[in-house]
Order: sequence, then structure tokens, then C-alpha cells
Amino acid sequence: MYTWVNGADPKFQAQLQKCLQETSASPTQASASSQRFRDNEELRYSLRSLEAFAPWFRMVHVVTNGQVPQWLDTLHDRVSIVTHDMIFPNKSDLPTFNSTAIELHLHKIPNLSTKFLYFNDDCFLGQATSRNAFVTTAGGQYFYFQPIPLHSNMNEGLVHDRAYAYTQALVEKLWSRRHPRLLPAHAPQLYDRDVIASLEKMTHDEFRETSSHKFRSGNDLVLRVLYSFFILEHPEQRNMHEAKLLKNPRDYSFVALGSHSWRMRHMFWKIQTLRPRFFCINDDLGDVPADHKTLHYLRTFLRSYFPHPSSFEMSI
Repeated sequence: MYTWVNGADPKFQAQLQKCLQETSASPTQASASSQRFRDNEELRYSLRSLEAFAPWFRMVHVVTNGQVPQWLDTLHDRVSIVTHDMIFPNKSDLPTFNSTAIELHLHKIPNLSTKFLYFNDDCFLGQATSRNAFVTTAGGQYFYFQPIPLHSNMNEGLVHDRAYAYTQALVEKLWSRRHPRLLPAHAPQLYDRDVIASLEKMTHDEFRETSSHKFRSGNDLVLRVLYSFFILEHPEQRNMHEAKLLKNPRDYSFVALGSHSWRMRHMFWKIQTLRPRFFCINDDLGDVPADHKTLHYLRTFLRSYFPHPSSFEMSI
């Protein structure tokens, strides 16, 4: 399953500007800036990685605001386009520009498997990956973490950091347990649809509040934080599951796009050489033209790493 948006679409831009004007509390620059919605065709190459390295998957659900990638074969029997209005029960929450709110409703996708993998479109598989990378021998699941302490101050930091802290505080309220936690990795995530539905009932007010936020907010409920620690700290479930720290660059690489083109070239070369199991390329470049050197290097890298079209791409 993927979430996707094309921020260059004129209709999307018009909706965004209208919503910004109507929002009483102006969103932070980080939550509504152009790179949050820029389409670098990551979805095309992430699908190539999925088909090449995890051919055991069954169905691809692409969650959008109604847009469809021009290159995507929507008639493919393993592709489903899911619009936000199909999963948001309260239509007044739409349109939304808040990925955190969207993620809280993914379990409502029609005909969704009980267990499903969720990819942001900037997440990729870098090598052959079996189900065993996500499911333990005890029937539980693996949770992947970066060696970065989870932000714990709800009053300071970037909007997503404050949302991490807000969610962690809720976890501590659920389990009456406070201790240091690490940041869940920005990698493909396995979810149980029924567990998310249970969490929605347990934290109904917080789910509802986040769903109503049209832009990212410091008091957003972050699904991957809530889900990971709810299960790992659940007294009846935690022995089934296992946390894994992604500190080996052959297991995981995270690249934040920046303006230093020479550094970006080195980072892409490193991924190409190491071929990690998972990697994420996060667009943190800011408002730059489409021909910026970093974006050129990104496109060149993706074409080189995933040169073969997937079956989901329409023939030219």
C-alpha cells in the first residue's frame, strides 16, 4: 500500500491555497511547503523495487486525493486506486494535506488484507526481501528502529518531532510506563488492520482530532509510533514480537535531499554500492526548480538502480 500526491497539479494547488486561506491557525512552513507534495516519480521506482525484490505481494493499493499517476496502469488486476473520501468517515475533514491524518484511516481500505505492508512512496527495497523480514518465527512481527532517541518534548522542535512526543505521551498514558524509546525507521511497515481498529476505539478522541487537522500539527497522533510501542509494550503480546535496530548501512539508508549536490552524489553512490535492504529518500530540498542538480542526480540514481519497468507501468 502506498500514499501518493502530485503537488504540481493545478487542481491540487488551488485546493491547497484555498485551504490555507480558510485555516484559522496557519500551518507551519514545514507542513505546507512545496517539497512535502513534490512528485519526483518515487512511486514509479518504489513499485519497481517491490515487484523486483518482493514478488510475493498480492495487491497494491494507491491512496490518493483523487489524482492518478499518468504512467500507472489502473486496469492492472493487482492495482487499486483508493481516494481519501473512501476511507475518511467524516467528509468535513477533506480535503486534507496531512499525511499523518491519512495514515490513521488506511485500515479502512475496502478489501484490505488483515496484515498489510505500508510504503511511503519515498521508501524502497534495495535487495531481495522475503516475508521473513517482517514476520517472526513466533508469528509476531519485526519493528525497525533508527538509533535516534524519540523526541519527547511536545513544546519544542519541528512539527513532526512534537507529534512524536505527543504520541509517545499517549503511549505512556496507556501503559503507565515511561522510559527512553527510539525512532521507528522510515521503512516499509507491517500493520495489522484489526489492531489499528482497536487502537482507534481506545484513543477515539485523539484519532478524531488528528483526522480533523488539514495540515500537520504538533498534536497529531503518529500511527507508526503509536502502533509500534503499543504492541511492543503490550504485556500479553510483546514476547511474540521483536524490535530491530537499523544501524548497519547494508540494512538501511536514509537520505534527506539537500542543496549540496556533491554530497547527494556521494550518498546515491553509497546506496548503489551497498545495496541496503531498505532505503528512504526524503525530499527536504525546499522550493527549487525541477532542473535543480540534486533532483537531476536523484532521477539518474533511481533510473540506474531500477532500470526495468514494472508491470504496473503503461506501455509507451
